[in-house]
Amino acid sequence: MPVTVSQLAIAPVKGMRLHGTSEIRLGQHGVIGDREFLVIGEDGTLLLTTRTPALLQIEPAWDRARDVLALRFPDGNVVQDTPEPGASAATRTYAGREIPGWIIPGPLSTALSGYLGREVRLFRRKPEHIGHDDQPVTLVSEASLKALAPEFNGTAPDPRRFRMTITMTGTDAWAEHGWGGQQVSIGEAILRVIAPVPRCVVTTRNPESGATDARVLHALARLRGKNDITFGVWCDIIRPGRIHIGDLVIGPELLTDFSRPD
Repeated sequence: MPVTVSQLAIAPVKGMRLHGTSEIRLGQHGVIGDREFLVIGEDGTLLLTTRTPALLQIEPAWDRARDVLALRFPDGNVVQDTPEPGASAATRTYAGREIPGWIIPGPLSTALSGYLGREVRLFRRKPEHIGHDDQPVTLVSEASLKALAPEFNGTAPDPRRFRMTITMTGTDAWAEHGWGGQQVSIGEAILRVIAPVPRCVVTTRNPESGATDARVLHALARLRGKNDITFGVWCDIIRPGRIHIGDLVIGPELLTDFSRPD
């Protein structure tokens, strides 16, 4: 059977809820509109979901064509504005990589500060930098997700826990973990698989409430070994382009289909 894209997702604001979409556009540096905005403290420190799980309760919607960002808070209140850049600033990922950009003053930052109960600022990264912690694109198979089901009473965990860019169907479980160094063609784009993604405690948090409610790391350790708590793979971008749900996934080196016989 063919290997095809089954789900696509972006996070317009890093740490907030994922937004499912039928199409993504890969630029030279990453997925257009993905992790375009971040939330930082007064001192410029990046707010992380591990320490600020309340971010997961905010649902962002980024209309790039209209240049409008809307944030829906748990009480149903929606605050939206055109995110005009203010003062230049910079923040850093947990690993220390610097992300330059601009503070976004106005109602969005004010609403976030009120919700979190402390002074924070919405931050927009410069387009030539990525908002991800490590690599611009992540890829996983539905089969790998379903392989976790026996650890959770027969039901696979919500895929949003892993915050993957591209999900595909048609492979065996964990097949993508063996694609390191290989090129993959998806839609108009070509990706290079780098390595499996090490997982952290964010996966144990409910993707809507932020509450810790699932022993995902324990499940991965039982299935893959305590020294291999990974899920999905990191990719970088060889050729930018559009990817749609239903597009074929082809590789390696664009010569062999990853399909397996029926």
